[in-house]
Amino acid sequence: MGNIIDLLPYEVYEYSWGSAVKHRNGKWDKVFLKPDAQEIDVSNIEVVIHETGIEFI
Repeated sequence: MGNIIDLLPYEVYEYSWGSAVKHRNGKWDKVFLKPDAQEIDVSNIEVVIHETGIEFI
């Protein structure tokens, strides 16, 4: 057998402003903004994400 890769459990949430990816441990990982899918890495930032947008804490 070759290399064993750990698969990390992620959840994807879709909002009117874009999409957000959250690790199942509760920490947000990435945000993708509409319409051009601009990526924001929020893995090292405390954020609150909801339908009206992103709050940087």
